[in-house]
Amino acid sequence: MLFVTCFLSFIPHVLYYPEIADRMNVVIEMIVMKELNKTFPDNVTAVNNVSLHIAPGEAVALIGANGAGKTTLIKLICGMCKPTSGYLRVFGEDPMKRGKNTPLTGLVSGAVITDSYSFHYGHSSSVLQDDMMLGLNLEMIGNIYRIPKKLVKQRTAEFAEAFGLKELMHYRIAQLSLGQRMKAELAAVLLFSPKLLMLDEPFVGVDATSRLAIGRALNDLVSKGDTTLILTTHSMIEAEQICKRIILLDGGKLAYNGSIDRLKRSRIGLNRLDASFEDTPPDLGDLPVTRYTAENYALSVEYDVSDIPSSDIAGYIIKNSKAKDIMIEKPAVEKIIRELYKEGQNGNDDKC
Repeated sequence: MLFVTCFLSFIPHVLYYPEIADRMNVVIEMIVMKELNKTFPDNVTAVNNVSLHIAPGEAVALIGANGAGKTTLIKLICGMCKPTSGYLRVFGEDPMKRGKNTPLTGLVSGAVITDSYSFHYGHSSSVLQDDMMLGLNLEMIGNIYRIPKKLVKQRTAEFAEAFGLKELMHYRIAQLSLGQRMKAELAAVLLFSPKLLMLDEPFVGVDATSRLAIGRALNDLVSKGDTTLILTTHSMIEAEQICKRIILLDGGKLAYNGSIDRLKRSRIGLNRLDASFEDTPPDLGDLPVTRYTAENYALSVEYDVSDIPSSDIAGYIIKNSKAKDIMIEKPAVEKIIRELYKEGQNGNDDKC
């Protein structure tokens, strides 16, 4: 019993110190950070005391308002800027001292001009050359990463079909629109199958059809479990479709770190029911609803499902009136996120 207790207390040290994990043959977390800080010379703290783990093969949505610290955190993970203080390991190594044998990392960014992200020990963004055609770019990337020509041809055909790039293969990169370039860069990065893929606002300028195609491609990638994905986005639709976990930054601080399902359960909020009728709406005075309004053959109800299930309200309405249409709206994740932002602005520390 004493041995088990001592061993369990030792686990955090294994996670934070890879050299111990190596000796014990323990699987290292993909990314580990503890009390990580980044303050720029103008005294702006972009990342403030952030501690978290990201496991191999996990898909994580990194969200937050503009200026929350998302892009700075991505740059810290990539080794593009040095932390002011704290502990950070990626693949069990210091990102600032990664070697040539470090597993490949892919980065695509629509938040800033991606050319400003330089090539650094096996990770890249904007691997595309402006003065070369897209097809030649992908062929060159295949040669750089020593990918078999047959596999390059197969993957290029798959991405061209999925992302609508077939007609653009003979266009120079400089001729592409922002949305077309984002799709081309994503195809280029996926070509060499990175172990860690970071997408910083990848849907900027991308049309609705292509967004769905990219979402499907990322879901397929995540389902294989070979790639760890970090997605920063302002769209909770894409975040929910692709990721199971949310990391919410607010003013550089960690405001929430957990599953989307847990966020919904902890911040369930009020459901809303709207109904239309052939005649006068029923009186809901005896039901435990939060509030309701009835006028012009229409009814709007807000209620907490912990007080009364949706089926009970709908059943009561159908039984006591001539309802034409009933629609129930559950609280959206975007609304919950907005509430968390407001709490942060009001200085409320009671966050999930």
